[in-house]
Amino acid sequence: MIKKSSYQFDTVVAIARGGFPAARFICDFLNIRVLGAVQITHYGSGAKQKERIVITAPVNIPIKGKKVLMIDDVNDTGYTLKAAHEYLQTLQPSLLKIAVLHEKSTTIFKADFTARHQIKWKWLIYQWAVTEDILAFLKKDNMLDVPVAVARKHLEEKYKLKISKNLFQQILSMKGNYLE
Repeated sequence: MIKKSSYQFDTVVAIARGGFPAARFICDFLNIRVLGAVQITHYGSGAKQKERIVITAPVNIPIKGKKVLMIDDVNDTGYTLKAAHEYLQTLQPSLLKIAVLHEKSTTIFKADFTARHQIKWKWLIYQWAVTEDILAFLKKDNMLDVPVAVARKHLEEKYKLKISKNLFQQILSMKGNYLE
């Protein structure tokens, strides 16, 4: 889709952290040598809608006058993309477009390029975020210290996630890195 468009990008900016894998692949596929990143953090409490979006790591490359393709893995609400787009526009690229792997129908800010539109809302777990996501589900549901079989069954019943015992044990072995 991007390749078939009339746009010729010379710079890719990944939304850290989820956008890194897709951004790297796109750089390879489109032969774009310049790859940068911007990191955005959502601040809020508990289950409340995140109250504040902050650029916690500004883009690490100059983009003034560049034809920039900004990439993230998923466009869920659109708030991250909107904040990143507004911020990058202040750096005066000559062109700024957005690409995502998945875009949910719940978004308030649409990407220019989308690999797949997600009509029915569901949580998407990417290979590069499986440990973080699974541990977050277990923590949220107070299932971190239950027996492995109980936790696996819980994830399958509540989230429709089937995780092999081996992978699940690997994920649990890393919980100290995530849940300090």
